[in-house]
Amino acid sequence: MALVLALLAISFLVAITVQLSGTVNWQVKASTNLRDSVSIDAMNRSALNIARASLLADMNINDYDSQHDDWQILPEKDLHLLLDSDNLTISVTDLSGKVQVNAFVSQEKDAGKRAQQEQAQYNLWLRLLTSGRFAIADEQEAIALLDSIIDWIDSNDDERDHGAEAGYYLSREPPYEPRNAPVQNLEELLLIRGMTDDIFYGNDEYSGIRDYLTIYGTDGKININTAPAPVLQALADDLDETMVLRLVEFRQDEGNREALADPMWYKLVSGFPGDIELGTNLITVKSYYFHIASTVEKRDLARTGSAVVYRDKSGAQNLLRWDIE
Repeated sequence: MALVLALLAISFLVAITVQLSGTVNWQVKASTNLRDSVSIDAMNRSALNIARASLLADMNINDYDSQHDDWQILPEKDLHLLLDSDNLTISVTDLSGKVQVNAFVSQEKDAGKRAQQEQAQYNLWLRLLTSGRFAIADEQEAIALLDSIIDWIDSNDDERDHGAEAGYYLSREPPYEPRNAPVQNLEELLLIRGMTDDIFYGNDEYSGIRDYLTIYGTDGKININTAPAPVLQALADDLDETMVLRLVEFRQDEGNREALADPMWYKLVSGFPGDIELGTNLITVKSYYFHIASTVEKRDLARTGSAVVYRDKSGAQNLLRWDIE
């Protein structure tokens, strides 16, 4: 009997020891992961600061922005050694090369300039939506979507000819109010009448329009040194893909780098039609809004940081958004 009790006691102690060992191992691993996670988050913040430093340094070199700037070509292969990570990637995207959703409602105090900007934005959007790249059936569908976007952003309750205001949205299930203010994030556009997943995200046949839009900026001006080809083509009537390709090739040529300081550089491109004007109220060569993304990998963990930075004319920067996951 004593032997049985002794064996039971030993078995109990062994079980407790094994369980304790497993708990300790789990806690050690959890502690290690927590330490690495904190370390990786700090590295992502450092990566953000590296990108911001590059944007600041660029202002000391020139007063225009192009794909030849240092912030476009950060030396990633060496940066991970600096931050003691297994892998580090940093990318900076110029948001000023995209179409500004909130420029539909101009901030201009002068009524004439305000009307001119809003009309220029409307024409820009109409050319973009009817370019054949997106899941838009025809011009009428594009006009209905544009009117609805404007109604969503403007502060009044006056419904445009093909638009939608509170009466439409409150009849939805579930009902909701239109914002009647600037769009806060791009996905919000999916709440607007006429915007579909196929238009916004794209599908097997069409591109998604979200890749060419930004919620940042209200002056409506697009940096033609960094704008994607579809946005360039939407800047004027009668611009075909061949001509746009020549524009892209011209700005990519290192030999033309200095020419990109002038917004009218497009007129230097061989074969560019002399009767086409991109419009001074639509184009610029300066950028103010940038998206910075960084991913740090260390051991079995990887974390990604995402930021939006506003850089004003003096070079001062304001961090508008910072997320990490």
